[in-house]
Amino acid sequence: MGTSQKVSHSRFPDSKRIHRALFGAYYEEDIYDKFCGLMPHAMRLFHWRIENAIRQRNLIFVHVPRVAGTSIAQALYGQRCTRHHSIRYYKTVAPRFWAAADSFAVLRDPFDRFASSYAFVRSGGTETCRLSDVFVQQTARLRGVDDYLSFIEDRDALSLDFVMRPQSWFVCDLKTGAPLVKRLFLYGRDDAALSGYLKTHGVDKLLWLNPSMRNPLELSAGQRRRVEKIYARDFELVGALRYRRAQESPDFLRVAGIAAE
Repeated sequence: MGTSQKVSHSRFPDSKRIHRALFGAYYEEDIYDKFCGLMPHAMRLFHWRIENAIRQRNLIFVHVPRVAGTSIAQALYGQRCTRHHSIRYYKTVAPRFWAAADSFAVLRDPFDRFASSYAFVRSGGTETCRLSDVFVQQTARLRGVDDYLSFIEDRDALSLDFVMRPQSWFVCDLKTGAPLVKRLFLYGRDDAALSGYLKTHGVDKLLWLNPSMRNPLELSAGQRRRVEKIYARDFELVGALRYRRAQESPDFLRVAGIAAE
């Protein structure tokens, strides 16, 4: 389930390797996402998989890894609902619910998120959220940023851990690139607006869960260009958000649909 798992010393085969052999994807979420693209109408039979906590709030939070998502997901839904389903999953398995419910995600500056993800992978995760064994093994021989970039460049999305994927993969239509969530917040820039928005859904305070310890990551000009190419759509989304915020200020709380009190 999700990016992390407790390190297992079981004699049984790693479930993610079984998933990969049978379905071409390591994570359970990816299996459903893959079939949502292949047979969307049939996947409506799985509408029951949407957690009751999500339905009760009438709110879909799309959990983008390394963007404080664990803290938000657990505050809204409890510990069970920390999966990394894309918005396409909800749109496909429960289209009426997706259309009626509010939905949101938090995005992060792509360079900043890359540094956080790189530190997460190199350290094997955090104390509370471990990198999956299969990716611990695959990244064990990476010597630095260039190796890590090559690792990402050489693989498709379903061959990467969630923390390595573009943020747009979670929130956008893969064919058109258009966001499919109704609200996007920018980590660091929109913290006050996000806090106000969460209060309207009964969350008064967030606990900082799953933090990573890292030093600032200095990237060369060549490395920055590679990051920009890999996460090109993320830079477009974040750039558009920044531009929009500059146009909306100081009325962003109203634009975000938040009743300032």
